[in-house]
Amino acid sequence: MRSRVRKIASYIVSQVLAVLYALALTFLPGDLYWIVITLFFISYMAIMVAINVRRMRISATSPDAQFVSSGRQIVRMDSKKALEIMQNDTDLNYELREQAKVMLMPMLSLPIVFAIYYIYTAHVTPLYITHDDALIRFLGNLVMFEIFFLIPMAINKLMRKGKPTVFVQPVMNYLITDRGIQGAGILIKFPIEDHSIDIRCNKSRKFLELVREQNNPMSGRMIMIQRLYMDSKELEKAIDALKKYGKIDIKCT
Repeated sequence: MRSRVRKIASYIVSQVLAVLYALALTFLPGDLYWIVITLFFISYMAIMVAINVRRMRISATSPDAQFVSSGRQIVRMDSKKALEIMQNDTDLNYELREQAKVMLMPMLSLPIVFAIYYIYTAHVTPLYITHDDALIRFLGNLVMFEIFFLIPMAINKLMRKGKPTVFVQPVMNYLITDRGIQGAGILIKFPIEDHSIDIRCNKSRKFLELVREQNNPMSGRMIMIQRLYMDSKELEKAIDALKKYGKIDIKCT
């Protein structure tokens, strides 16, 4: 359910911005064109950053975070120890290389997006920008802003061939108690009721991972993996806690 809400929210943010700035271009004087375009990009980036900052703050300072951290400690991991264990995971290097390739895709699509934008503003915009009907001007501006959302999405889908983008995020500081899991960008209360989270473990590579599916209007479907590295003894404790307090059946590879 939460995954669906996040997916809907990501589309709403992009569409609200497109509509608002299309309205601004429709009714504001033409000499403010580049100011509106610049504010469009800045505001989108600012909203994405604000959402991430809010998520980080919630995971650290919310009442739920205090509830989780006040429980009986089962595993506490610091960055130094997590890094030592992570460095022994040779398969991680391959995953990060593949992730780096995926992160280059938006950069590859930018020339195409701006080429289409240039063609549109050079050949289509003059047809509607001075039209007497405000609705015509608004729709023309809306299509222009949608170029920055729909074209990257289409390119990403073509390049990924329907496969989701996978991002692995090792979490270097975290706490597991009998009340939940807390870390940078992570807050899960026990028992686990959020069925959009898939929790997996790998004993040979010594980690638990929290897997969520998200949808980004710019990059399409993504699988976000937050990975908690720990030694074998701690991993067994964490597995037992997830089964006993989290009330989930976790299977390891």
